Amino acid sequence: MKKSNKIPQYDDKHYAVVDLGSNSFHLLIIRLHDNEIKTVNKVKRKVRLAAGLDENLELSTDAISRGLDCLNLFAKHLAAIPLNNIRIVATATLRIAKNRNDFLNKANEILPLEIKLLNGEQEAETIYSGVAHTCKSNFEQKRLVIDIGGASTELIIGQGFTANKAISLNLGCVSFREKYFTDGQLNEENFIAAINAASRIVKPFGIGFIEFGWQSVVGSSGTIRALAEILTSRQQKIIITAGFLEEIKQTLIKFKTIDAIAFEGLRADRSPVLASGLSILIALFNCLEIKELKLSTGALREGLLFEMLTIQNK
Repeated sequence: MKKSNKIPQYDDKHYAVVDLGSNSFHLLIIRLHDNEIKTVNKVKRKVRLAAGLDENLELSTDAISRGLDCLNLFAKHLAAIPLNNIRIVATATLRIAKNRNDFLNKANEILPLEIKLLNGEQEAETIYSGVAHTCKSNFEQKRLVIDIGGASTELIIGQGFTANKAISLNLGCVSFREKYFTDGQLNEENFIAAINAASRIVKPFGIGFIEFGWQSVVGSSGTIRALAEILTSRQQKIIITAGFLEEIKQTLIKFKTIDAIAFEGLRADRSPVLASGLSILIALFNCLEIKELKLSTGALREGLLFEMLTIQNK
């Protein structure tokens, strides 16, 4: 059966959030009815903007084109939604790209609302908000939230809806793939180099986070979702441990190349950055002395959505 390319029709009961991430661009559209949120549409494109950064931190023409092509699609969805019901943000890659205005100026001509460039702390706090609003268990516990993005990793300790300690670090699964797995080879040497590099970035913040303390650890990134998919296919509880991370690392080494990765249950589009994301997560487990981590269903997009709804309902 032929798929329809027709864009669904929206009205003033619909709300949209656009997240221009370093790995993927996301569009989330929900409908609010009787204070109930219903997800109407999700559109995701693997733009891998961070892969377009050169050694001078300038975005390539190809990366900019990939991003703008995606935004032309998003703009069709956003056209019928009131501007007050839309939030559009960009994160790490566009924070650090020296020529970001080459992208932002053209992007703002395509989109109905200007892009807000989040700083690292704003991104971390919004991620925490998304986790807190979607977390149904142990709400009052102090929790550590981890989000590994394409070009940055956010660490937040919070309680309830309040983020108490939040940082954004310059390490991500796309940027680390470009640097440590450039040749597509999966071997012990590449993993050691990537894990050690991530550890050097995380370690200076480790003691402060450990002293602050937490009762539970949750993660919301694509890397963590990839690992959750593998556990789900095994019909195991979605609890990530250091032992499981080491097992996945050794299996990846046996695959030898990124192109050969074939885990049951793993979505194909997650494979290219699994090794680099895993390396960062191993470093986080080591430096922060994490015992186990659970998956969160919410993150940046959900945080933006709930903040928008809160403002409108005041």
